[in-house]
Amino acid sequence: MENPNAHLFKYCPQCGVKNLFVSDEKSFLCGSCDFKFYLNTAAAGIALIFNKNDKLLVTKRKHDPAKGMLDLPGGFADPGETIEECLIREIKEELNIEIGSLNYFCSVPNTYLYKNITYSITDFAFLCSVNNFDTIQACDDISDFYFMKLNELDKNAFGLESPKIVIDRLRMQFLKKAF
Repeated sequence: MENPNAHLFKYCPQCGVKNLFVSDEKSFLCGSCDFKFYLNTAAAGIALIFNKNDKLLVTKRKHDPAKGMLDLPGGFADPGETIEECLIREIKEELNIEIGSLNYFCSVPNTYLYKNITYSITDFAFLCSVNNFDTIQACDDISDFYFMKLNELDKNAFGLESPKIVIDRLRMQFLKKAF
């Protein structure tokens, strides 16, 4: 795999010399001080929340990347935070609702282009229960939200790749249960 950020990083963050070269797809090496700079994979959580009518909670992105496109609620884990803690925090920040239980569903490798830097991400999807939707509102990075039937979702309306993959996996899981 080619390093997608090769054109951006030239100066060593340790010695400041313009002598930073691509080492591999996730790291750079300084030709002056031998410092190795890594862009490791970040972790993010995706909440799969269904209401009592078996409709999936889908959000609309407020900011780039993919501003105005559909997404699944969630976000990046902060340092020292578990994915479960991340989802509880993100869902409260974005939708003002409380998650009850979380059950791991799947993980998906992903890339996230932000301000011309390509970040490697692993998205962890969890089936989440919510006991009360009375306080739900679009906040933070969310401009709107919808409850939609899984079989009526148009994957092309989603701006990022990992939600499309998660939706495919959800559909396969539900189809297995139908038979």
